[in-house]
Amino acid sequence: MTINRNNLKIQKPEVLGSNSDAGGQRTKNTVIAGELNQLFKAISDIDHATSAVDVVKCFPWVDTPGTETLLDGHIFVSAPPTDPLVSILIAESSLLNDASRMTDMIDMLESSVRAGQLIRRGLIGLLAGQDSFPRAYLQTMYRYNDKDIWANVRLGQGQIICISVEYAGNENALYPRFEHFCEIKESVTGGQEGQVYFSPPIPYDTPDASVIINGETGCTKLRYTSENADIKYHGVSLLTAENNSTLLSVGSTRTELLPKIRQVAVSAGNKITVDDSADVASSLVHNTITRSGNGGTTYIYNVPELMDDPYFATYGIKHVEVIGLYSWAATISITGTTVTVTYTTAMSSNQTIGIKYFSSLRYSSYSSASAFPAAKKLTIGTVKASATFSDSNYGTITLTEYTGGELRESNGRVVATINYLTGVVTKNTDSRGAFTVAYDALVEDSAISDNSVSFALSQPEPILDSFYVVVSTTSDTLLSGSSDSAGNITGTGITGTIENGMVTLSFSANVDLTTLSYDISETVTLNPPPELYGLNPLRLPSGGVVNHFNDWTPISIEHTNVQVVANPAPAQIFNVRTDARFVDITDSLGASLWTIDNTHFSHNSATGVVTLNSDFTGFVAPFVLTDTIGEEALVTEVKEGALQLSAELSRTYPVGSIVASIQNLGDLQARTGPVRDMTAWSNNWDVDGTNAVGSMNVVDYPIEVSNETAINEDWVLIFTSSTAFRCVGKGIGQIATGDILNDFAPINPLTLLPYFVIRQQAFNEGWQTGEAVRFRTYASSKPAMLIRTVASGHSQITTDRTTIAFRGNES
Repeated sequence: MTINRNNLKIQKPEVLGSNSDAGGQRTKNTVIAGELNQLFKAISDIDHATSAVDVVKCFPWVDTPGTETLLDGHIFVSAPPTDPLVSILIAESSLLNDASRMTDMIDMLESSVRAGQLIRRGLIGLLAGQDSFPRAYLQTMYRYNDKDIWANVRLGQGQIICISVEYAGNENALYPRFEHFCEIKESVTGGQEGQVYFSPPIPYDTPDASVIINGETGCTKLRYTSENADIKYHGVSLLTAENNSTLLSVGSTRTELLPKIRQVAVSAGNKITVDDSADVASSLVHNTITRSGNGGTTYIYNVPELMDDPYFATYGIKHVEVIGLYSWAATISITGTTVTVTYTTAMSSNQTIGIKYFSSLRYSSYSSASAFPAAKKLTIGTVKASATFSDSNYGTITLTEYTGGELRESNGRVVATINYLTGVVTKNTDSRGAFTVAYDALVEDSAISDNSVSFALSQPEPILDSFYVVVSTTSDTLLSGSSDSAGNITGTGITGTIENGMVTLSFSANVDLTTLSYDISETVTLNPPPELYGLNPLRLPSGGVVNHFNDWTPISIEHTNVQVVANPAPAQIFNVRTDARFVDITDSLGASLWTIDNTHFSHNSATGVVTLNSDFTGFVAPFVLTDTIGEEALVTEVKEGALQLSAELSRTYPVGSIVASIQNLGDLQARTGPVRDMTAWSNNWDVDGTNAVGSMNVVDYPIEVSNETAINEDWVLIFTSSTAFRCVGKGIGQIATGDILNDFAPINPLTLLPYFVIRQQAFNEGWQTGEAVRFRTYASSKPAMLIRTVASGHSQITTDRTTIAFRGNES
């Protein structure tokens, strides 16, 4: 038979709602077009006040009594919600199946962020409820110049990490395995003193590094996190400019899966140097280069002032590091002043990447064997010292630099103190006798002045027109400037720009950069607590801000004209566009008047003429005639506010046209997979056994299915005698018993029709007790997961609808 609109349906699952049992198998209950609250519940006043996230399941289905095929059936959001506070997404996951319940779907969504690269094994033992660990543990070991190097690790505020308990073998009762995802509360670098704070607190006790579990120590591990590419989201936006090339301008390419609360915070007195002055030493300062990705994996930076000194190799210090997103997944190659960064994954235009390095224009290396250079000072944190005793019994010991220039040995004893401004070492009296101190370090100018400067803002979401900067010239004249909303900086003696978080300033005279300070307001985004929505924002990409368009994914672009049908009567004529791909008349409740026999209206696609054939009795006025033009296209790259297509569209679409990301469900047709027999069934759905003595003749008598009632399921027939068997589904359990003397047609209770039919002639003879037959059936439907997000706020819209389109091509 021919597949028509009536055969394409979206079915409800067994249970609607947001409880843990919601979801389940497909039912015969159809989502009725135009009726409210068919899948999602109504939005309450509490939802509007606190915001809300609802996850529902549905089944796009080809409902025919045969096995007709819908080629490349697909769904998309064909009309966004009218309410600007409401958004709809389709979540696509390979793990979603017919049996999935709400708990399964939440797990799929929360699998977006996973435990990644190991930072450190043998983390300190933590107690349940603890929310910090010592900075000294924020270190990782790596190989550099054939040496094992312990390097301090830096974690930024808001960064997501994973603290886990991992070991092989049986579960330990005191220390069960688990993964705890948490957010760093303050930017921190590994060091001797202080704490690393995270939230939420650890839920269980963790073993100390020395605790042995199944022969392993160091079972508490600290890891970076990585994003899971299995799940992707499909949303909808509007065209913001007529298409005239392969680049489409759209309103947005990202959606807040979890509603965010945004507040403005003032950050005042920010410095670009760390106590840099002629009489105060400074800490290490990196230069940075940032940019946006371009879809590639390799990026080249030309760094003429790159400092490449033997000091770095000698002491295992990385003079160039990758910064930005996925920095842990990148490798660096350096040739002269050219730095090549290669990522394991392609970096798109909405991802900021870059490098940080030490500049030869600022630093040079110094050894205490030489005279201390004039007009220089030591740089805090770079002193690498050792003490050699005259008494050979004590030999040479390594000294570690601490706050205030203290040089301590491993037991914490302060052996000497260094003056950063002069390079002079003051030795403390030591019971081991006389000793000498030698050290290497980096030095820089004792005073820092220039007529220009560039630096990165420390605020991730700055409000540009709140930027205000002041600085003193070397002759103590105060200069000041401020920025407009476009990032243009003007003022008294200062001009500059703010672009992509980088500030570039020029001054009318040389200034003392140590006096430079700036104020700026920033937008602070607050993540909701997991219990508010039942979703953990730390397990979602970017805290729940997701791409709703994807590279190498098709989109639908559509434009709809609307005209009112007043006082409908037979023979009344209306005109629509001749190339419309969809024409419909709906009543005030959204019910369609289309029928396969044109009861209410007919449409001539060649002429664009719509002829009314009835007075629409039984429907509720007013009536609306819509005609839609559109086509599909392939997105090759998602940019900020734009989609790059593989080819130009066939026609021009006006501003406001709907652009939607498509989830391709594939060919939809009920069918049966390969049939296998085996000598025994061990309840292992992943492994087939040895072939049985008996066999099925499914060549002459194939297993019969229909689009109406077949489900996606793995089946096994387990013989209980030479003639009888029981039928078990992997997802739904045992459904029936049967024998080889009769046709086997187990009934699907949701449709009251057979799941499948096996004719008696297919069984043959020779079966033995314990043997089994396995096969899989495929439905003419696939499950889909929809997510509705309601942001906190008040709206004047009292009734809102979202349209999900389901279509494909007839085979």
